[in-house]
Amino acid sequence: MPTLPDLAALPDYGAYHTALIADSALPGKWQAGEEVVYLLVFEGELTDGSTPENQAIRLLSPRLSKALQIPIKNNWAEALWETGLMKEMTGELITAGDCLTGYWVSISEKGWADILTWLVKEQMVKIG
Repeated sequence: MPTLPDLAALPDYGAYHTALIADSALPGKWQAGEEVVYLLVFEGELTDGSTPENQAIRLLSPRLSKALQIPIKNNWAEALWETGLMKEMTGELITAGDCLTGYWVSISEKGWADILTWLVKEQMVKIG
């Protein structure tokens, strides 16, 4: 699990605030070579009535496909999500405010290739 930087209260307010969101948390900014990126779901993104977790699951496949050399199909989303959690390739973040949920996602090419190989072998996903 990635380590997060220490947080300190802002001296003038005695409160914690988000000052910025790293590129690795923005859609389209996931890049190969980064070890960990972040998947965040904000309040205004649930226009279709889905849950924050379902929205995160839906976003994982297309974003992994852009960041990795491995082709990832959208219909593999749930299998990748569950296996990623089980194999500690993803994990939940503590969020608050407008950010309803957040997850860290490892972008290890080998890790996701191993997961995909296992899913195909177990016939949980199909190629083609």
